Amino acid sequence: MLRTTLRLTAIGLIVLALGFGGGAAGAYLMLDGTSWTNPTPTATTPAPAPAPQPERSGRWDYGTCLDNRLQPVKCAPGTWQLVAVVPNPGPKPCAGITSAPDTRYADGLALCLARYS
Repeated sequence: MLRTTLRLTAIGLIVLALGFGGGAAGAYLMLDGTSWTNPTPTATTPAPAPAPQPERSGRWDYGTCLDNRLQPVKCAPGTWQLVAVVPNPGPKPCAGITSAPDTRYADGLALCLARYS
């Protein structure tokens, strides 16, 4: 009985040792070369380049106020304000965007305009 208990204990310790050893080896391999295992910063590494900024459409920015010739003007009550741009417009492209939209077409786009208030 004592011999069986000792054998089972030895087997259990071997299984635990293998489990912890495997976990330690995996953690080492995952962290090798990171700041956790190599805390000295490298001064020769250049800073990453800044992310490119998305280009603005320039001509048809949402919220821009326009006159009847679709030229940008200062926003004042009664001027048109661009609320949506619909590429590949179908019939009634601005329906449902505002309560009373006005649709103008330019550059192959449908411009949905509403009165600025």
